[in-house]
Amino acid sequence: MSSVHTPQEPASANPPAAEQNQSRSNDDGAAHSDSDDSAAEANDNDNKNDNVNENDAAEDSDADLLADYPDTETSIELMHSRLKSLDSLGLSRFHSLEFLGCRQNLIKDVSPLGTLTTLRELDLYDNRLTSAAGLAPLTQLKSLDLSFNKLRRIDPQLEALDQLQELFFVSNKIRRIEHLQAFTLLTNLELGANRIRTIEGLDSLVCLEQLYLGKNKIEKLQGLESLRRLRVLSLQSNRITRIEGLEQLEQLEELYLSHNGVERIEGLEANTKLTILDVTSNRLTQIEGIRHLTRLEDLWVSGNQLESFGNIEAECGPVQSLRTVYFEFNPLQRAQPANYRRKVMLTLPQVTQIDASPCR
Repeated sequence: MSSVHTPQEPASANPPAAEQNQSRSNDDGAAHSDSDDSAAEANDNDNKNDNVNENDAAEDSDADLLADYPDTETSIELMHSRLKSLDSLGLSRFHSLEFLGCRQNLIKDVSPLGTLTTLRELDLYDNRLTSAAGLAPLTQLKSLDLSFNKLRRIDPQLEALDQLQELFFVSNKIRRIEHLQAFTLLTNLELGANRIRTIEGLDSLVCLEQLYLGKNKIEKLQGLESLRRLRVLSLQSNRITRIEGLEQLEQLEELYLSHNGVERIEGLEANTKLTILDVTSNRLTQIEGIRHLTRLEDLWVSGNQLESFGNIEAECGPVQSLRTVYFEFNPLQRAQPANYRRKVMLTLPQVTQIDASPCR
């Protein structure tokens, strides 16, 4: 508070009591404010120090993971070790390492692996990778698993890994099959559970034996002509409506097309080595186009619209190699649930298993 004084009355040397109290209050408030600010700053510093200490402790802990391994170790498994980074592991000292397993961690950066040029197998399944850049120096790799990460593309740097025989990209966010031209030795490629719409970019994979493209958004069977050695083709849970484009796959043994929109069994004239045909949960109203498949052992047709045992006898009866059939969840099973199994056994005496149960 300020006082107005007349010239006749000099200002008092001591301020009024209210003014003194206000002054004390302001002083106390300032003191408390300064104290609070200091405390907050101290807490921030403590938190920063705690974080630094925690990071240092984590790095020390990570470094301790490999403390007992000799420099000549050839195989290291670090599955589910809560690793966020590979930097502190001191991997560069392992000059003979052939296998490294880092499944189920929190790794985001693979560049520290670039020194491990003797690696033959690298497992990075279930981490937090958004890029595979940094793996190009690992030119001796035979098997690479990048499944269950956050990859949006097949990194072109991976083409340096031309010795790869197995490559896994299951459950990422990949939209295109690309940058695979160098993988002429690849025998197994898994790209299931991604966002792929078109089968493409496979022309150079002349040694490929197994291809898994299930749980994508593929609408058409195409782009497979060069895969002359392919034995297993899996395309379940896509948007395919027609079986086609398999004429060159004469070595094909297993074909999985469940959970699509296929309306007819067709286009298998050249695939005489088939032993397993899975067309579960499609739109089939009858079985056809399989009489010539003299090696067929497993026929899975559950969840379609089959109504006639006569059709089953006419088409499946001549296939004497048949051992397992799945016809459940079709109208012919729902219409006569009590007699269904007995009818199948009488219709197909060569069969030893109906649905999930052996014949008795």
